Amino acid sequence: MDFFAQQDQARRNTTLMVFLFVLAVVAIVLAVDLLAAAAWLAVSKDTMLSRRASLLGQVPAPVYWGGTLAALAVIVGGTLYRIMQLSKGGVAVARMVGARWLKRDSQDPLERRLLNIVEEMAIASGITVPAVFVMDGERGINAFAAGFSPNEAAVTVTRGALEHLDRDQLQGVIGHEFSHILNGDMRLNVRLIGVIAGIVLIGSIGKFLMNMGRGSGGGGRFVTNRRGDVRLFAAGLALWLLGAVGVFFGQLIKAAVSRQREYLADAASVQFTRNPEGIAGALYEIGQTSGVISNRYAEELSHMYFGASVARTIFGLFETHPPIEDRIRRVLGNRALLFLRSRARAAMSAGSEASGQGLGGAAGAPEAAAVAAVDAARPGPSAMDWGRRAGDETVTTTAAAVLASVGSPTTGHIDYARRMLDSLPEAMREAMGSADGARCALLGLLVAAGGETRDRQAAMIRETEGDAIAAQALALERALKPLGARARLPVLELAIPMLRELERPERDRLLQLLKDLIEADRRVTVSEFVLVTICRHQFGGRVRGARRARHRTVTSVSNEIAIIVSLLIHAGRTPPDSFGGAMRRLGLSGQALRQPAQLDVGLVEAALKELELLAPLAKPTVIKACLAVIMMDDKLSVAEAELMRAICAALDTPLPPILETLEPVAT
Repeated sequence: MDFFAQQDQARRNTTLMVFLFVLAVVAIVLAVDLLAAAAWLAVSKDTMLSRRASLLGQVPAPVYWGGTLAALAVIVGGTLYRIMQLSKGGVAVARMVGARWLKRDSQDPLERRLLNIVEEMAIASGITVPAVFVMDGERGINAFAAGFSPNEAAVTVTRGALEHLDRDQLQGVIGHEFSHILNGDMRLNVRLIGVIAGIVLIGSIGKFLMNMGRGSGGGGRFVTNRRGDVRLFAAGLALWLLGAVGVFFGQLIKAAVSRQREYLADAASVQFTRNPEGIAGALYEIGQTSGVISNRYAEELSHMYFGASVARTIFGLFETHPPIEDRIRRVLGNRALLFLRSRARAAMSAGSEASGQGLGGAAGAPEAAAVAAVDAARPGPSAMDWGRRAGDETVTTTAAAVLASVGSPTTGHIDYARRMLDSLPEAMREAMGSADGARCALLGLLVAAGGETRDRQAAMIRETEGDAIAAQALALERALKPLGARARLPVLELAIPMLRELERPERDRLLQLLKDLIEADRRVTVSEFVLVTICRHQFGGRVRGARRARHRTVTSVSNEIAIIVSLLIHAGRTPPDSFGGAMRRLGLSGQALRQPAQLDVGLVEAALKELELLAPLAKPTVIKACLAVIMMDDKLSVAEAELMRAICAALDTPLPPILETLEPVAT
């Protein structure tokens, strides 16, 4: 599944949605203008003086302009306001629905299982681990992902999903949500909400006017001699009807766009997990029970959920999700009927056993302890042979294979992530349960192994963060040392969600400390640059929201590309004459290789920020050129792989782990 093509398709869907929205707004504005003209004619005493002119022609232009501006202000203002509310990140949306933030120190086996699945998939995908939330009061089986970009995402799961789904089924659901994260659907979903919110506001104003007109006579009844009250009610009724019609078509647009993205996310989940029975089983469980959400935002967020969050509508016009049976058929193909029959037989058998046990039988959700025992007994992947790979600093692969993995992680990536997480020391696992612990882990990644540099760094940490933080950071550095270089990025990705909890001044102070630590020995290594670059990109500023693609082709960013290609040539010790070939491959000319002394951190970061504004279909060209430069010998070192991850992260392009998973070059 082509990640970049799906990103571009999501943008095209957004463009289509905006076009349809504009048509709806134009229609509503024209209707409001007619309503304003009718109101002016009704109150004017001079409207019939000129019988030759049409009635609408007698209405002064300011009346039409006033109606137009008022309608646009309400609709556009309501849309932008709602989008701004939901653009504060996935955490804000999860909190809006009353979900509880799930921390790593949770002792609930069901919650631990969910955290493990999300962490495995995040590391396998090459994105920061999303914040995980649970809707404790929701017994239906459902979940949703929210956020404006993959690095600001949050995954929310209902209590019903935790209790009713086994690990494979839950993994299928989370894989589905990760597809929405990777393919740009979250941004599209937020815009859909904003579009409908602006139109709804017209109807809300109409309802308010209706209540004013109806209530002014007392007791909610009209006073017939109060013509102004009747006119107010009539105007409100007209606005309410306009809003209702607008919402009707808005819901149709939302449903049509959402249904196609749901099919895509189901297919991506199967590609991700290589286990179609997992997501099919989750869909079957929803069909047998329910995915309906009782939260008051269930309708507004209906297109974001894994399954239908509201009761089925008449004729299914507003259904944001395809029928369960159709989704199962698409996932399983010819095996769908056999799967459904086997599930039905299993349900009948379980029902018979439960009736034999009486009311005390275990017919409900599985007990947490039993689930924990089953998960513990699952045959996991073989233990990672760290010792064997300690001296193996490169892997053989191709640029095309690496590029194909973008946005398309496989079971191999998941196995790698699981082994990586299992190998983390207990002290590191405990540290990730708090913001302070995550801060210590991050600092530990940059502390030197020994010598004067380590002493200077320890003094910097003590001066800025205190003795306790310094001691824990040094201890975690020692605990991480046996894991080698490959553990750096997974540890960083686990730490970032907790670091986002820090207040802005604390984050700024931490970023400055990181900069001081990497400059303690007066040189910046590739690994140090990678860690600081990713940190600045992930939590160095506020939630960035949507950034419009400003560059459709690579020509307008040739200078920035030259800077990044130069960096890769020096980092990979690639022959300098490869610079010209890389630029010609991109169709660029007039650029020269930058020397190491010219490539300061600020220059590289500025180049990455500009490249982020490339259109989705232009990014793979740049990434492929970068890979071709750094992999001229078809080998990739740990440091080079980290550098590519940092470049891709800055471009909002999730690159799965490289060193463990890709096929070698055929010989």
